[in-house]
Amino acid sequence: MKIYWDLTEIPHKQRAMTIGVFDGVHLGHRALINQLVSNARSKGLTATVLTFSNHPQSVLNPPAPKLLTTIEERLSLLAETGVDETLVLTFTHELSKLTAEKFCRDILVDKLMCRLLIVGDDFALGYRREGTVSRLMELGKGMGFEVIAISPILRENIRVSSSEIRDLLLQGEVERARELLGAFYRITGVVIGGAGRGRKLGFPTINLKIDSEKLLPRYGVYAGRVHIGQEIWDTAAYIGQRPTFGETEPVVEAYLLEFNGSIPQGTPVVLDLVAFIRPDQRFDSPDSLIAQMNKDVLAVRERMKSL
Repeated sequence: MKIYWDLTEIPHKQRAMTIGVFDGVHLGHRALINQLVSNARSKGLTATVLTFSNHPQSVLNPPAPKLLTTIEERLSLLAETGVDETLVLTFTHELSKLTAEKFCRDILVDKLMCRLLIVGDDFALGYRREGTVSRLMELGKGMGFEVIAISPILRENIRVSSSEIRDLLLQGEVERARELLGAFYRITGVVIGGAGRGRKLGFPTINLKIDSEKLLPRYGVYAGRVHIGQEIWDTAAYIGQRPTFGETEPVVEAYLLEFNGSIPQGTPVVLDLVAFIRPDQRFDSPDSLIAQMNKDVLAVRERMKSL
């Protein structure tokens, strides 16, 4: 998949396109993108995704929601879908003021040579979301592009959406979120130095620096898997504020089961959350914390056996 970061970079070719944030690249997004790729192949068009480096709500109605996927994570997931290219734009005040007609004419048609636009049935673009599906169909007839609207994907009569997945994660329901995402909820980061408390307690952890825009799920302990290069380790992951030690800044740390080595600072790490074990809590003494951590590790081992 080719990635472009500016309209001036992208070559002139006829395209089938879709537009959106695609936060999470969940099952609904994947169904739409599958249609895009299929139609592009049958019509001899380039399958192109137009997405944004920032959430539009950061401009339209700040603060924006925390992201299920950073732009780097999103591009990695989009590359798995089979699209030919992704154009990443910054959503700006100027862009938000464009009418649907001007956006379609100046960007989609003149710059991107869009011949087919595939969107969800609730999609809208342009100033004050005036560019509804019906309006885009009308504009397409005059400008030479076809519009196809895709019905939503439902799971147990619930529409698969980024907002629904966010709500599930904030409740700690990572297994239900996985069903809507089509994959484990993933947190990427790099190893940073910590206070060394875990090692003193008998549970040495790696501490991760996470993008500040990334959504952290409900604070607590999780069963998970850590990917470091080609190695994969079952892990007891902690996400929270360490209330036992009077801290307030949220952290992400992971105790890798059966691992006895050390991991240098700066090492890229991928953490997949498999199951919620227990909520965050404050302990009265180090001994009570250690006792609970032993229980947590046993619970994680049992949960990972079922995968």
